[in-house]
Amino acid sequence: MLAFSKSLAKVDSATKEDSYGTYHPIKNLLPKEKVLECRRAYFEHMAPSALLKPGTDAVEGTYCGADPKKYLPPGNLRRLFGLKDDPESDKYVELMISAHEADFYLKLTEIPELRAFVRKFTGWEKEIMLQRSMLRAFAPNSELTPVHYDQMYLRAGPPTSLTAWVPIGPVSLEGGGLMYLDKSYDIGQATEEEFKRNNHNLTNEERVSAFNKNMNDGGFLSRDTIEYGQQAKRKWLVTEYETGDVIFHSPWMVHASCKNKDPEARIRLATDLRFVNPDEPYDTRWMKIYRPLDGL
Repeated sequence: MLAFSKSLAKVDSATKEDSYGTYHPIKNLLPKEKVLECRRAYFEHMAPSALLKPGTDAVEGTYCGADPKKYLPPGNLRRLFGLKDDPESDKYVELMISAHEADFYLKLTEIPELRAFVRKFTGWEKEIMLQRSMLRAFAPNSELTPVHYDQMYLRAGPPTSLTAWVPIGPVSLEGGGLMYLDKSYDIGQATEEEFKRNNHNLTNEERVSAFNKNMNDGGFLSRDTIEYGQQAKRKWLVTEYETGDVIFHSPWMVHASCKNKDPEARIRLATDLRFVNPDEPYDTRWMKIYRPLDGL
């Protein structure tokens, strides 16, 4: 199980040891009312797609019970299952894309407690959030996020970004939350070095792409989390998340999501926010709002 830290002093100690190099789950970092305000607004925003069970409170995020493939997040997962991202004909895709620019979501990313913690955690005088963030809702029994580490998508910059995975509302142990491969910082680094060796004959544009010919289709390490963990001889660490919890991790940590099997049929809503030091080099390709299949 992942162990949450309730003390910034503990995080400071870990930061000195590994330069924020692994993962750090922080309990109750964000004000619960602000997180739930975003959750309610998101599901109200998505209401025209018939995502929720009729007659339920939007903040609960209770799934309608339809075929979950219909509600896969836009992008590579839908493509791998032969589904098209067509905002003009698919109301769900249109609404999910537009949510990335909605006021209720942008307010969440600007919560002062989050930004202050990032500066304290990293020692940066100031921080900026990469504009391309990932807001994801996973319905019960839909697909999971495959195995990956973040740096494979951020190769046009050094491995200095910090990811904050923010569950927007509670995620039960069965609810499809993020899981980490134990002590996998070295695996991410070694894997990337292997990719560099294999990619040396590619153009610069191809080398920095997570979707070049030396990568799996979709730009991930594996879709089989059990097999990957067994081959790596590492344990997958999982936990439940409460509203206000945040996990910070380095670009080398290998992670994936569990499949949502929430007993109350709640949709797992969460976002990936990535922060960098504006005074140092970073992957500027990410300074644009997310669009499906945008090459990143």
